[in-house]
Amino acid sequence: MVNPSEVLDNKAFNFIRIAPRPAKPRDHGMTIVADRGAGMNAQVDLMQSAGDFVDMMKIGIGAFRLQTEEFLRNKIDHLHESGVQVFFAGDITEAAFLQGQSDKFYRKVKELGSDAVEVSSAQVSMSIDDKCRLIRMASDAGLKVVAEAGQKGHDNWTHSLSYINKQIEAYFEAGAWKTLIQGEGVSEGVEDRKEDLMLNIAAAFDVKDLIFQAKDGGTQAFYINTLGNIVNLDVDYDQVIDLELMRRNIRKHGLFGLVASSGE
Repeated sequence: MVNPSEVLDNKAFNFIRIAPRPAKPRDHGMTIVADRGAGMNAQVDLMQSAGDFVDMMKIGIGAFRLQTEEFLRNKIDHLHESGVQVFFAGDITEAAFLQGQSDKFYRKVKELGSDAVEVSSAQVSMSIDDKCRLIRMASDAGLKVVAEAGQKGHDNWTHSLSYINKQIEAYFEAGAWKTLIQGEGVSEGVEDRKEDLMLNIAAAFDVKDLIFQAKDGGTQAFYINTLGNIVNLDVDYDQVIDLELMRRNIRKHGLFGLVASSGE
């Protein structure tokens, strides 16, 4: 087993103690990064500067429909070399569902080397039964499944906690590996974060099995402060370092969050 502090022993200023974190590979306390069509140079830069702190890359917004298979394979291979898992986000999953191409889509995702795929209904109306069928189909293709709860563009989906929990329970029963809680309507596009809703969802499940979208520092700090470092967060490309510092009590919490520190 890798010592949790080992990943920092080869970093600069290693005589300064900061809060430890479990080493990769991690199943919780994960940082999931949204790739919105970044090129290889951007990915190489991110892996060089922060690859030790990225657990999964979410290839998102359907950008992969505009890229070649060779390019995608190269990206995925490079991420795996950096110890980062990969999953394809749900935009094209939803298009495949509408066009009756879901099985072919999942088989292609697996062929490209992806570890997982997102099953969502953020933009396409889909019943719980439909989503569970897709979860089983993707699992049968050899993929881990990240199911998504929530919808884009409005916050109506947040009005019934019992229905949200019913969805999530069904997704796990169908074989989902994790469930991602959509940020829109909760912390994005609203005047105030719906913190009680998120805490109630977290209380109903093992928080290690959930992923929360958190696209701003205040929301990231809220989840870490209330749910602890075991929380899995979905963030943007340029937020990895800030989030890792936050997880290690350097930012937001402040240095006084460090345990057993002493001055000279």
